[in-house]
This record gives sequence, structure tokens and C-alpha cells, in this order.
Amino acid sequence: MCAIFGSFNTSMFEVLYEANKQRGNFASSIISLSDDDQFVKKKEGDIDFDKYTHQPKTSYYLGHVQAPTSAMRAYSYDTSHPFESMSWLVSHNGVLTNYKDINKIYGFKTKVDTETIVNLLEYFTHLEHKKGKVVVDSKKIVKRTLEQLSGTFALSIVLCDTNEVFLARSGSLLHYNNNGDYSTLSGEGFKKLPEGNIMKLNNKTKRWNKVSTFKFDSSFLFV
Repeated sequence: MCAIFGSFNTSMFEVLYEANKQRGNFASSIISLSDDDQFVKKKEGDIDFDKYTHQPKTSYYLGHVQAPTSAMRAYSYDTSHPFESMSWLVSHNGVLTNYKDINKIYGFKTKVDTETIVNLLEYFTHLEHKKGKVVVDSKKIVKRTLEQLSGTFALSIVLCDTNEVFLARSGSLLHYNNNGDYSTLSGEGFKKLPEGNIMKLNNKTKRWNKVSTFKFDSSFLFV
């Protein structure tokens, strides 16, 4: 099991971390978003909040706690969330059943299912740039990526150029509230994110807005 969570507020972020780390503390991570940059810290074990949740000009925090879902038990930075490409950051709870098939189709060489997701996002971004687009249609790329996936997933997705944050789920649990928070585990004021909805964070209103939908294939529930 893994869990994802995020908040504008450092105190709330710590509350969500304490609630969700019961799902695994083999590895933990923080993404701190500022106006034009991202700070990423991934480490084995627990997060050091005092050291990593007070980055200058941070506007939003995203977290992930990880329990290994394969035979691999030794910590590795490269197989810890978030997974990174030139343009995207992805954190994932769930199990993809078709990532090896996707790898064959697109020529990806990945050992972990989440890495396939970030590679798809980057691939479709590259196609947009090849068409001469400087500013890509981010929600279109997210939708196109999600519709390639089978299995279960709850995802937080960041486009690094703009710090746009997206949420989506199929099968795996994910909840959100009206303060811009999200969490695998629910709590007071949280509601379940509907499967097939793509949500985007509005930094001005500090709310999640539905911006698109996607066709999903979750044949079983993985919480």
C-alpha cells in the first residue's frame, strides 16, 4: 500500500502525513511548489518536516508514503515517488496491470509501473512540442495518458513548467476537500473523488475544479 496527500497549509500537510503513513513508511517524499519552481525531497523512512516543509515562497505541498509492492525491499531513489521527467512529476498509489504492454508499444524501458506513467506524459508532451506548440494543453495530455492505463491508480500529477496540479483515480481511493487538500485516507470535510474525473487545483480559490473526464478500466479495487 501507498498513500498520496497534499495541502496549501504546512500544519494540515503534517496532519495528513501522520494519518496516511500507516499505509507505509518504507519511503517518503515531499514536493514543495513555489511560483516558478519545485523542490523535491525523497528519502527512506519518515519525512523531516522541520527541514523540508519550510522552503522559501512555497505555495503548495504534495506528499507520498510508500510501501513496496514488489519483491524489491532495498531503498532506491530511482524507484521512489515522485517519478520525474523533464516536464512532469507523478506520485501514484495502485498497481497498473498493462505497463509492460505500454512499454512495448512506446519503446519505454521501465521496471516500475509509475515510471511508465511519467514517460507517457512526457511522450505526449513531446508530440505537442513537435507540432510547434510552446504552451501545451496539459489537461489533454493528462487525459490521453490516463486512457492508456489499466489496473488501479490514484495519481497526483504536476506539470513543472506551470506548476499545475492534477488529481485522478481509477479503483484506488482518493479524497479531497474544499480547501485544496487531498488524501488517500478520508477525514472530516473530505469527499471521495469520482472515478474518471480529472481535477485541477485552482491556486486563487484554493479549490479543486473538474476540468475533464477519462475512460477508465479498473477491474478490481485496490485501496
